[in-house]
Amino acid sequence: MAQLQITDLHVEFGGLRAVDGLDFEVEKGEILCLLGPNGAGKSTTLDLICGKTQPTGGSIRFEGMEISQMQEFRRARLGIGRKFQVPSVYKELTVSENLSVARSRRPGILHALTRFALSDGRAVAPILERVGLESKADDLAGNLSHGETQWLEIAMLIAQDSRLILMDEPTAGMTIQETARTADIFRALSDSHTLIVVEHDMSFVRTVADRIVVMNRGAMLAEGTIAEIESNDDVKTAYLGH
Repeated sequence: MAQLQITDLHVEFGGLRAVDGLDFEVEKGEILCLLGPNGAGKSTTLDLICGKTQPTGGSIRFEGMEISQMQEFRRARLGIGRKFQVPSVYKELTVSENLSVARSRRPGILHALTRFALSDGRAVAPILERVGLESKADDLAGNLSHGETQWLEIAMLIAQDSRLILMDEPTAGMTIQETARTADIFRALSDSHTLIVVEHDMSFVRTVADRIVVMNRGAMLAEGTIAEIESNDDVKTAYLGH
């Protein structure tokens, strides 16, 4: 059974179908990239999966459970994590403290930090090592580079036990070196996590994608490997016109 199953998914905003009859599956440990022109419905699809937006109709099943009408926080607790385009970290806290907040099951920064101080802080070391921030554990998050801030947010999703991680343009604004490092992180994460990535950097997509779904006007236009997508005439037309 696929870890995520999307069936006839659609959502309307004021009569406009932003996602229109979408169908696809994602296997555990797979890196699926969503491509498409601006306004194709890619980010809205992530919103629907994580619960930020409720669908008008269709089905979303995660590990066999129907979640299409489930609240966003309940989906997060099931193991669905979302990383948005703009990083959301606590800049006034250290890198380790940010992970403490992410790990806490109860709301409130003070509770999270107090609980973390009483627990084994070494638990976060393997997570920081996975994203290359082990040497930054005691640095303030506000002093990190753009790429490092993105990696910290990924680490926070790992700390939340997110088995399915949704990422919206994770390499936007990164240097070439940071983008290459992010590709390495993604490939390593696929050993224990499933990733759905909206991305425009095709060199990055070629490096990380196991499979690609191309969207246009809210619907699936094409699906396949990078080679199959790049040779698809419908995809070329959608991107470049006739």
